Amino acid sequence: MSVYLCTCGTSAAKNLPREPRFSAVWVAEQGGIEAAAKAIFETFQHARMDDESALKRELSAEIHSLVRMGIDAKDTVVLFSSETPDGQACAKAIQYYLEQNCPGIVCRVEVVAGLQVMDAQTFRTDGVLNFTKAVLREIDAHGVSQCVLNPTGGFKSLVPYAVLIGMLKGVQAKYIFEQSSALIPLPMMPVEFARSRLEPLRPLLERIQNETAILRAELEAALPYEERQILEPLFEDLGGGQLSLSPVGFLIWDELERPTALVPFLSRRAFDDLLKIRSIADCKPDEYLARVCRSHEYLESSKHEPWKQGLFWLKPGEHTRDRYLVSVEGWRLLVWRIAEHREYDELLDQNRKTDVGTRVMAERREKYAPFVRMELYED
Repeated sequence: MSVYLCTCGTSAAKNLPREPRFSAVWVAEQGGIEAAAKAIFETFQHARMDDESALKRELSAEIHSLVRMGIDAKDTVVLFSSETPDGQACAKAIQYYLEQNCPGIVCRVEVVAGLQVMDAQTFRTDGVLNFTKAVLREIDAHGVSQCVLNPTGGFKSLVPYAVLIGMLKGVQAKYIFEQSSALIPLPMMPVEFARSRLEPLRPLLERIQNETAILRAELEAALPYEERQILEPLFEDLGGGQLSLSPVGFLIWDELERPTALVPFLSRRAFDDLLKIRSIADCKPDEYLARVCRSHEYLESSKHEPWKQGLFWLKPGEHTRDRYLVSVEGWRLLVWRIAEHREYDELLDQNRKTDVGTRVMAERREKYAPFVRMELYED
């Protein structure tokens, strides 16, 4: 079962007569959104999903793309509609069609406040932000692996936000370009933002989230001058010296609030160890730690030998020679030591005689600090 998260436009109305012009006024003349939706649905209700010509000429962009993606009756479709009456009527018409042609399918329309074409400021500050929040709610409810982002229909300016959500959350996204029949998978790259740079801003971002806006002067006081331009996209200027979170800023805040991955930090000792382990055949410490940080399940399955003080050893596999002494502090995976198998056995033998974990923690400042983000040393 897949959950398709679809932006929704007005291409469902393309079979209506050119006059009177399709608009919110036309919807009102039909007697409201429900009546207009049924009138739109009637213009393509007999078109078949397995008819190539109908897919391109009669059915909407949303239906066309869903068919290409292999939708069936076990799936769920969420149609994100604009707040305009014509947008809602088209979304409802698509819902009627999918329910008729895929009996048992779960399809619903989610109206997004602020998505409209009359006020660009409202679209940017409210519409895009509310769309982002709505998509994240669906991903949280159904799970990353179940969801597919489909920004084919509706506002093209939502496509980059759908792509960014896909990148940060690891959700696949697919798209049909204009009149093409080919699905274009949008890049689901393993993007990670610089948590170490943004963590100091957490209290400020939390304030904006809780209070809606803050004074620009407060932001400027919190940000070093050289970083203001880099971090500017996280904030939306509301005028009057007030700033709020932009859609990108909300996405970043959501990731900070509920991190989905750990970030590896190497101690001074571990950095020296890393250089040695890299030279051993079949040992790939960079790749292994990256994988451990991306997957909580993989981290748990790699745990091999627990020590006191929250320290534990990681073992990549049965016949591997590298071992990793680590601990987890918030969103950071602290790598204290990386040992070849023989040294690892010696350390375990020492721990059976005395509590090495407590000693390591006691020597943190003297022998291990500072812990430095591993990306600084990757080839």
